[in-house]
Amino acid sequence: MKDSAKDKEIVLTGQYLGVVEEYLPDKQSTYVKDGGIYATKTGIVKIDKDRRSIKVLGYQEEDRKTVKIGDIVIGTVLFLRLYSVGISFATINNKIQFNSSYLGNVHVSHISKRYTEKISDAFQITDIVRAKVTSQEENEYSLSTEGNDFGVIHADCSICGTTLGRISPDKLRCERCGNVENRKLANDYGNVAESLKY
Repeated sequence: MKDSAKDKEIVLTGQYLGVVEEYLPDKQSTYVKDGGIYATKTGIVKIDKDRRSIKVLGYQEEDRKTVKIGDIVIGTVLFLRLYSVGISFATINNKIQFNSSYLGNVHVSHISKRYTEKISDAFQITDIVRAKVTSQEENEYSLSTEGNDFGVIHADCSICGTTLGRISPDKLRCERCGNVENRKLANDYGNVAESLKY
């Protein structure tokens, strides 16, 4: 009897993965022959233990550098408009993007679940922001910072450039000059632990 594939194992096209009694096969990346499940492409095995399903992720899917709806991005605020803020992506799903040409916009209506009167109450240029991709139009992406996990994760004082410290859910203070500024803050502002990889 052949050994079943393990989670995160690299497999080749046509390689045996397991049996139908053990796993639900994936229509896109596996085929069944005589009760055995086989890979239809080369890639990395993904086993969902809860659903008892098995599939093969292509190398491109595992390491893709393109943006899809639902992705989590971190980027720098490049500009503020009257009703939106422009962000250049630095990471996509914790993968670093060198020389990224991806741009996203957070519209004022997608900053927070609470009403935001002015963009400058939520963001400033050079802020580092975590956001979720909600839609795509041409090569620009619509982003949302609604929710506790999203918003500014690093900000510098607009007067002296010192890193701002959090003093309330949406206020920051500069320890050097005492300047107080408003932001739409992520819940882990100032304590971000993202495991980034290229």
